[in-house]
Amino acid sequence: MATERAPSTPLVGRRRELDQLLAACGVTDVESRDVVLLGGDAGIGKTRLLRELSIRARDAGHRVLVGHCLDLGDSALPYQPFAEALASLSDDEREDLGGRFPALGPLLPWSAANPGTGVERAELFASVVAALDSVAVDQPLLLVIEDAHWADASTRHLIRYVLAQGFHGPVHLVVSYRADDLHRRHPLRQALAEWVRLPGARRLELEPLADADVAVLAQERVTGGLTNDELRAVVQRAAGNAFFVEELLDAGGDDHTAALPETLSDLLLVRLDRLDEPARRLVRAASVTDGREGFAALAAAAALTEDELDAALGSAVDHKVLRRTGTDDYGFRHALLGEALRDDLLPGERRRIHAAFLAALDDTAPSATVARHALAAGDRETAFAATVRAAEAAGRVAGYDEAARHYEQALALIDAAPAGTDEVDLVIDAANALVTSGELLRALELLRDHLAQLPDDVGRDGHGRLLVAIGNTTYYANLDGDAEEASIEAARVVPDEVTVLRAEVAALRSRTLAGRRRDDEAAAWGEQALAIAEQIGAEAVISDAKSTLTRLMVRSGEDPAKAKLAFRELIDGSRASGHVLGELRGLHQMAFVHFNDGELDEAEWAFAEAMRRAEQTGWAWGPYGFDGRFFGALLAYIRGRWDEALELCDVGPAAPSMMAAYLGAIASLVAAGRGDLGQIERTLPMRSIWRHEVASSVHSSAALIDLHGAAGDLAAARQTYDQLVELQTRAWDEPLFPGRVRLAALLAGQHAAAAPGLERSERAALLEHATELAASVEAVVGDNATFGPEGQAWRRRAHAEVARLRWVCGVDASSAAELVELWRGVHAAFIALDDPYESARSAARLAAVLLATGDDAEATALITSARAAAERLGARPLIDELDLLSPRAASTDVVLTPREHEVLQQVALGHSNGEIGTRLFISTKTVSVHVSNILGKLGASSRAEAAAIARRRGLLDA
Repeated sequence: MATERAPSTPLVGRRRELDQLLAACGVTDVESRDVVLLGGDAGIGKTRLLRELSIRARDAGHRVLVGHCLDLGDSALPYQPFAEALASLSDDEREDLGGRFPALGPLLPWSAANPGTGVERAELFASVVAALDSVAVDQPLLLVIEDAHWADASTRHLIRYVLAQGFHGPVHLVVSYRADDLHRRHPLRQALAEWVRLPGARRLELEPLADADVAVLAQERVTGGLTNDELRAVVQRAAGNAFFVEELLDAGGDDHTAALPETLSDLLLVRLDRLDEPARRLVRAASVTDGREGFAALAAAAALTEDELDAALGSAVDHKVLRRTGTDDYGFRHALLGEALRDDLLPGERRRIHAAFLAALDDTAPSATVARHALAAGDRETAFAATVRAAEAAGRVAGYDEAARHYEQALALIDAAPAGTDEVDLVIDAANALVTSGELLRALELLRDHLAQLPDDVGRDGHGRLLVAIGNTTYYANLDGDAEEASIEAARVVPDEVTVLRAEVAALRSRTLAGRRRDDEAAAWGEQALAIAEQIGAEAVISDAKSTLTRLMVRSGEDPAKAKLAFRELIDGSRASGHVLGELRGLHQMAFVHFNDGELDEAEWAFAEAMRRAEQTGWAWGPYGFDGRFFGALLAYIRGRWDEALELCDVGPAAPSMMAAYLGAIASLVAAGRGDLGQIERTLPMRSIWRHEVASSVHSSAALIDLHGAAGDLAAARQTYDQLVELQTRAWDEPLFPGRVRLAALLAGQHAAAAPGLERSERAALLEHATELAASVEAVVGDNATFGPEGQAWRRRAHAEVARLRWVCGVDASSAAELVELWRGVHAAFIALDDPYESARSAARLAAVLLATGDDAEATALITSARAAAERLGARPLIDELDLLSPRAASTDVVLTPREHEVLQQVALGHSNGEIGTRLFISTKTVSVHVSNILGKLGASSRAEAAAIARRRGLLDA
């Protein structure tokens, strides 16, 4: 067969997808502003399609910028594809953009010796959008970001910002990724789920080529054509993958008698057999690069002269191993080939190549690149210094995930650190980056490990700094007891002098004491921290101390308006000074002042603003930043926007496991409301973190009480309540925590729902426990100086549920009129809270009492409104409860048989079917039949309702 290849390959089998891209990118539809997320398996043809799109766009007068995400693991530079795209602009254009948008500095090719000052993430992101808009002033712009499956966290955040923010001018964006790389825990998987929901974003997945298209592609690539047998072999083996077609043809795999290599790696590496020795050395050296080393370093690593390098490049390109990617740039024709080559290197060979690159790199090389080569080459001293620089560089652009990894790598190389290196500072920097990335327990483990190993000669200052860091981290992780221990030890170790460290200790003591509700002591330490900090100008400590003191002021019952104003001043001051933690903390605490005052719109705004600012500044998983998402999801749940709540909770595998578990508590509330009993088992992995976070433990327990109740397992519902009370007592020394009121109300409600089907002795036990629940509610209220509208609503609910239980059981029951008034108050309280679900549940229980009193009109109206809310929410258990309440027509002239009359008398006395059978000498089954007949004749939906109707109509013996 002929082996001569055609000089170019036409686009085959992708006409529909190309037309969609051309329209979405404004080439054929100038009004379009869509963003395309282009996915497909490796080798499916994404790059070829994007190349065709770029050609057509340029022909139509569009400017095209391309940036690639690189598979560099922990050495990834934040925002690499944007930096690459901007680097393709002319020198004059870059100079102009740098002058107009100084925050772009980290993404423009400045000398490494002048990296510029650090910038806030929000300013950098806004500058990127503004710069792209600026480039598009004279002609439409198409920005293509390839291989987003390799994007680092910072790049993903920037892509999301660009997608969400949009552009003023004709800027179009296409982001490609490998769909087959997106395993369950891949960080891009969740990112895509969020991106595709943004306005104007659309997802386009490339499917395998049809067999007919594969045949056309194969024939086009071979000048002399293929025989039927050869063509059949290619079609069968390529399985619709364009890259496999090319590889099979280039490796001679179109011979159906030849054995095909068992793995893709083997298939890819077959091509290298055709290269001469210099070209082989070149591509093997290129396989360990990140594309930022330059040709001189590549030549040195491959041991080639300049002329040999040119010849080797030509050979590698001719044999389809490398391809030209720019005027002076080359890359592997497919990333999989570079991966296969890199994996094929022997350890010694890999080390020698990295050493050669390291020796050839100059001072302008990125620190992450230097660190990667130095570490692989065994040069630990150079690797340490470069890794620290890489961490600092990542931190300057709010790439905290990358910074944390670099710092941890530096600590692993600490034995290679130069003399005078402050290891404590490095440990604290690493811990801070981990905390900001949401990895609180990892940060805590790191800090404690280094404190335990700290030599005695380090001095009190080193111990004190680590203790303060441990105290802050445990505080953020809601390990209140551990935080208090660390603060006490820090106060003992750090001298009582006017220093920043002593001010930090005092601020930590104030916070931890406030968390333990020892308010007088907390205030004293807070005032001490504030006095020292103001004396020496420690702005961060001033913000910390003022925040705690304002929180104490709210708890003391002072005017909430005064606290809101104080928090507003803290927020504005922190934002002006660039103190992200202070700003987020202020928003968080101000949100709770609004929440506790029942001002849900204002609370929701504050939580949303905290989440927005956290995402802008890289604190999405950090202290108070994540809380914006958590409590934003909670408010969405409370206000009946359950699908929105689930969207906020759906953070995927990219989120730290602890944060995902916290959000799982809100998802559990939705599951409970919708009757998803499978959520009981799904909560099992979450329970281990309940000791770290009060809110998630309370919400998860609330969901489980309802889920167990729906499953008919009242014992498990009570066990859930008891276990949480025990945990709150053991972990936080707070048995009278405010959330206990809500849990008591829910459990009492499950008691009331279960009581009609229980024996007298079982009902007596429920009544006894309900009395204890009611007492615990009042104890909690008495122990909390401020108890807002939500707490008061649940307090009313708890007492109404206990009264409902007594009414159902016929023991010490309130009158029907009293019960109606109780439930009217509960219903009104939840309406005032803008809580449609609990309003509907309260309406259902009010309607049940009204039906029993004969007020069918009001009951019907309540049932109708409650059903509308339940159906909108998808609240299946509530719908089932309402179905039982629908008023049924009773016979005008109720005629009961003598036996039915006897059974009704016993029902009204609260006896169970078994007890009635014993008393009347009939079987339990017969009693059940009589009860069903009685309910039908009276138009009642429950035994309690039947008894109430019978009393009202005079059907019972005096």
